[in-house]
Amino acid sequence: MTRGRLVRIFWLGAAALLVAAALVAIVALLRGELTETDGHILATLGALLLTGTLGIAGLALVDSNRFANVGWVAAAAAPVEFAILTYWIWSGFEGDNLSRVGITTLLVIVGQLAITTQLLLLSGRRLLPLVALTAALVTAAIGGTIAAIWTEPDDTAWAKVLAALWILAGLGWCLLPVLQRFTAAGASTEDRVLAELDGIELVATHSQEGISPRLARGERLVLRRKA
Repeated sequence: MTRGRLVRIFWLGAAALLVAAALVAIVALLRGELTETDGHILATLGALLLTGTLGIAGLALVDSNRFANVGWVAAAAAPVEFAILTYWIWSGFEGDNLSRVGITTLLVIVGQLAITTQLLLLSGRRLLPLVALTAALVTAAIGGTIAAIWTEPDDTAWAKVLAALWILAGLGWCLLPVLQRFTAAGASTEDRVLAELDGIELVATHSQEGISPRLARGERLVLRRKA
């Protein structure tokens, strides 16, 4: 299944979830109250949308033939994480240990989404060190937060360190698209000859004279003499 089709299926499913959430809200409005069951349904739909986003991002990474191992891990983890969140939601968010497990799962999903989406945004390998640094910061921030949730330290310095890690991780994530735009703007605008056949050149150009073909995934341009 191609990435384009996966994306279309995901957005169709997302639209269906939004419609379902709206129907639940309308029913609650007509009844005059939002029952506990209504809240559980809305929360479950939100969990499905969140983990579905992670699964699609992982499969898109696999389909792009880049960092496929990261994509497979994200896609495989999404159903498990959805099951954990669903159990937590329908348990009424009760129980200290269960709540810690639920919050831990949410944090792990956030980290996986941050890393997979940044890898999807990455174009070329020039800014790969920035992605690696961001992934390390995200991992440290989430790992430290999870440790704080389970151990509940009294030291305020720990909270300051975690806040700094989260800020730096967010900065790293936001810098990638900005720096990629910056490097693209400074790229050479000279024409590049890609191939030549009998005096006819295939040229990569920034001028408006050329064509911009849309290739399907796996297709390549070939210059060859007509048989």
